[in-house]
Amino acid sequence: MSVYFYIPNLIGYARVVCALVFCYTGSFDPLISAIAYSVSQLGDLFDGMAARRFKQCSVFGSVLDMVTDRFSNACILAVLYKLYPTIGFLFLWALALDLCSHWYQMYSTLYCNEKHHKTAVSKYKILEIYYKVPYMLFVMVLLSETAMVTLYLNVFYDWIVIQLLMYVSVPFLCLKHYINFIQLMSASDKIIEKESNKI
Repeated sequence: MSVYFYIPNLIGYARVVCALVFCYTGSFDPLISAIAYSVSQLGDLFDGMAARRFKQCSVFGSVLDMVTDRFSNACILAVLYKLYPTIGFLFLWALALDLCSHWYQMYSTLYCNEKHHKTAVSKYKILEIYYKVPYMLFVMVLLSETAMVTLYLNVFYDWIVIQLLMYVSVPFLCLKHYINFIQLMSASDKIIEKESNKI
C-alpha cells in the first residue's frame, strides 16, 4: 500500500478538509465552523493512535501531522485577528511565533540528528515538563485549543458557558505561546551550539 493511503494519513487529509471548511464558514456560520475546527483538532489525537495501531508510522505522516497542526492553528488565529480588531495584532504575533518555533524545532531536530524533539534533552525546564510529564502536552493543547474556539464563539454567542470556558482556558493559550517562544530559543541554541562545534 502506498504511504499516501495509510490510515493515519487519510485522517490527516480529513483534518485539512475540516480546516478548509472552517476557513470558508468562519465569518457566517459559527456553529459549523466550530465543529469543523474541533473535528480537525480531534483528528490529531487519532492519527498517531492509528499510525501505531496499524504499524503505519512514516516520515511523510509525521510531516503531514505537524503541517496540518500549523495550518489549522493559522486558520483560526487569522479569523480571530479579523474578529478582534483591537487586539488582532496579538493573534498575528501568535501565528508567526507558532510557525517559526515549530519550523526551527523541526530543523534543529534534523540538523542535530535527534530522534524526536519531544524526547530530546533540553536545558529549559519548562520544555522538559511540557514534553515529559505524562498528559501535560495533551492537557496544554486541549486547553489552548479550547481557548481559541471559545474566543471565536464568544463573538457570536452570549453564553455563560462559553465565557467561563474562555476565561479558564485563555491563560493556558498564553502559556502555550510562551512555551513556543522557549521552544524557538531552545532550537536556536542547539543549532548555534552544533555549528560552533564545527568551527
